[in-house]
Amino acid sequence: MAGSLLSLFTAVLFYFGWASTDAETKALGLRDTVFRLSTSDYLLRSVDALFLPAWLGTAAAFAAMGVHRLVRRGAPGTARMLRLGRHAWVAAFLVLPLYPLTPTTFDLAIPLLTITGFLFTAYARTRPADMTAAGAPSVRAHHVRVWALALLISVLSLFWAVSTYAGIVGRGRAEQTARTVRTGLPAVVVFSEKDLLIRGGGSCRFRVPIKDSAYGYRYAGLRLFHIAGDRVFVVPREWSPQQGTLFELEQSEFLRIEYVSGGNEQTDECSSG
Repeated sequence: MAGSLLSLFTAVLFYFGWASTDAETKALGLRDTVFRLSTSDYLLRSVDALFLPAWLGTAAAFAAMGVHRLVRRGAPGTARMLRLGRHAWVAAFLVLPLYPLTPTTFDLAIPLLTITGFLFTAYARTRPADMTAAGAPSVRAHHVRVWALALLISVLSLFWAVSTYAGIVGRGRAEQTARTVRTGLPAVVVFSEKDLLIRGGGSCRFRVPIKDSAYGYRYAGLRLFHIAGDRVFVVPREWSPQQGTLFELEQSEFLRIEYVSGGNEQTDECSSG
């Protein structure tokens, strides 16, 4: 059981990391395949954005435990709640007509209502009304079928909800990146033996005046976009998703990349000095 839950949790993390990265790169006019991210990259990119859902999920679990305790004690009103709960799965279908009003909101609300509704329906329908008959094989088989269907629908709905939330997170990251390219991304200076043909967008190119230097060109006005192994992706400081070029550089003995502390605050980074 624990192994299955761990596998499901890992699968959700990976799927969220991929879906959010896919949404982010599409919003930036790119694709995640450009960066050739690894499985660990996708897992790490999912962690920070899942803190809020994890807290909400934990709160929902504690709430479910509280409801279960009230039901077991036979608290007033629980019998009526269980009768209504047998039809809780209908809630998701009741909001479907509202979907065209705000698709993004209901893309998240509908799967969450589906999960809650089907799980509570399964719980209400498998509560033993007669403790004598609760252990009968036919009753146990019926309960297994009910929970199996509810869990299957819940897992499918979970990936739907994760996909929608990942899209929201990814597009938010892309918007922040596009808005803060100049001041939010680290400044870099690139030295190269040959001309790399990096032009435009606020970047600048200079010939290295030092005699016998291993590098003939210096490029400034650049920002670090991503690092993947020995490949470094940089953009000009005025880059935007609508207009701009992403440059892929492969680190080698013919190329040197300097990461400039506070460089993105400098107004004279394209000076010839």
